Amino acid sequence: YLLQVETGDLGDVYKIRVSCDDMPGFEGWHLKSFHLEDLHTKQALTFDCNCWLSLNREDKELVKEFPAVNEDQKTLPVCKYVVSVHIGDRWGAETFANIYIALYGKRGDTGVRKLHTSLTKGRKFQRNKVDSFLVEAVSLSHLQKVVIGHDGEGYGAGMYLKMVTVKESQDSDKEWVFPLWNWLDTHLGLCETVCEILTV
Repeated sequence: YLLQVETGDLGDVYKIRVSCDDMPGFEGWHLKSFHLEDLHTKQALTFDCNCWLSLNREDKELVKEFPAVNEDQKTLPVCKYVVSVHIGDRWGAETFANIYIALYGKRGDTGVRKLHTSLTKGRKFQRNKVDSFLVEAVSLSHLQKVVIGHDGEGYGAGMYLKMVTVKESQDSDKEWVFPLWNWLDTHLGLCETVCEILTV
């Protein structure tokens, strides 16, 4: 496919993010490569993708990021961040809502990601439980904040969130901590279903 998109100056493009909507009956999309060319300067970038955007195949993800491959700049690594959501030990702390998060670092952000496949067994986001998720993204460098929230779906959708912790990989010793110790609820605590948390 060839698309022409009008934008302002993008600066140095170091990555792209491609996503699909989770539509009923959607089985996935295989993306081989992505070519980006500035029609004015004729500068071109190629992104080798060769992956599925699907909840049923490979990484079971609908959002993927790819680093730019360019002779003039270093190709950045792709990290599989381990995002852990710590639910508090309060009555009604659990939620059945869909949880979304965005990570922000010195080198941009991940965009909003749905936390749908937990590495931890059992029902997600239950009282006094920690669920961990892999969020793949081009390296963000030092993490600065997260934005986390839920869609309010289901009975008693509010949740009591102790904190979010993030590691750069499953083997990493470095961990960023984002404490909240508050409700994400329309009627309790912050009286909001989404919040921004800075790292300590």
